Amino acid sequence: MDPLLGQRLGDFVIQERIGEGGMGVVYRAEHPLIGKQAAIKVMRLDLASPQQARRLLVEARAVNAIRHPGIIDIFGFGSLPDERPYIIMELLQGRTLSDFVRSKERMELESVVWVMDQMLAALGAAHDAGVVHRDLKPENVFVVEAAKIPPSVKLVDFGIAKLLESRDTTPLTSEGFVIGTPEFMAPEQINGDPISPATDLYAVGVMLFQLLTGERPFQGKPLQVMFAQRDQPPPVPSSRVPGIPRELDALVLHLLAKEPAARPASAEKVRERLKRIPLRSAPHAPSTAKRGAPPAASRKDAGGSTVEIREALKALRRPLSPGWWLIGALVVLCVSATVSRLRQAEQRPSAPPAPRPKEGPPPPTPVPPTKEQQVQRIQALLDQFDRRSQGTTPAEMKRELLDLMDTAALTKTLQEREIVEKELQDWSTRVEQ
Repeated sequence: MDPLLGQRLGDFVIQERIGEGGMGVVYRAEHPLIGKQAAIKVMRLDLASPQQARRLLVEARAVNAIRHPGIIDIFGFGSLPDERPYIIMELLQGRTLSDFVRSKERMELESVVWVMDQMLAALGAAHDAGVVHRDLKPENVFVVEAAKIPPSVKLVDFGIAKLLESRDTTPLTSEGFVIGTPEFMAPEQINGDPISPATDLYAVGVMLFQLLTGERPFQGKPLQVMFAQRDQPPPVPSSRVPGIPRELDALVLHLLAKEPAARPASAEKVRERLKRIPLRSAPHAPSTAKRGAPPAASRKDAGGSTVEIREALKALRRPLSPGWWLIGALVVLCVSATVSRLRQAEQRPSAPPAPRPKEGPPPPTPVPPTKEQQVQRIQALLDQFDRRSQGTTPAEMKRELLDLMDTAALTKTLQEREIVEKELQDWSTRVEQ
């Protein structure tokens, strides 16, 4: 039996154990006089140290610096006699966003926009307060579902948040702990470079991709995923699920840009673009009626700081020696030789093959204009609209074209320019009508 059950921490008495994660255990507690419910997070004994106590204190301070209804409220902090630190926070009813994506099902577009809008409002408030979450993922986004209360979204687990303006320079990272979750880490996190609000926006891009398609943009083991996050261009969501609006394709690629400066300027800018996505009905909360996942608090957190992830990060951040390049070259040569032998075996037919008719060269694939040319065309479209309307182009139309111009200027890949080109063709058609 858990020795903390029935114990009093601060003003609350622990009633039951409701969750467990890599850092500690979460309990449901109750105020003995007024009956107020609370959640208490207690750090694991094997992790308890002054540094980890400071980590929990940072979480409490970060949350209270933000003061937003979309951020979980923390209103108590203390330590047990065995020096395990704990925090007291509001008890949420509902499910984490991971319950909606665990079965690889797509979320309805109207619900995707609803979740993202609420999450980005809270995230923008955190960034305005100088706080970067650093570990945004579906497990840390909670969809509150309580009787007689409208559904809402709250961000939780600011345990590794970074206070950008903090004067306290004591490091809170330590050997053995990974700051972030590989599948949602931005390239700068993987490289150990400075982080910023743009780091959180990269994670938003991964989550948006997952909600739209039912899967994350990059698959594989932690090392494979981190290499891909850092080096490979992300796929377009509509390449996995046809029919996704082009505006969302462009937004996801903008959020998943490798360079932080190439991502949207703020969470609020992302919200503005989401509001212009064509929808069949008003945005609404997702439904869990048909899903059989257990409540979020009853499951163990699948994330955490594993030896595999730590070693992967070390490998990614360490420059390769010449020996590694030689090994890689030998592997490539061996694989090439094997493939060559297999092809030779396949090319030994029992009878001579029938002669194939000669085919002409395949038609060349059209290459979209350069980003500079696309920006010039967008400016020309703006000028055309202004001339036609005698300088009274609707503000919404002008804002959309300016956003498209920003996207075009930040494109890095051929794929991104193709998406911008499709939107440009649509706008050109509107001008001609």
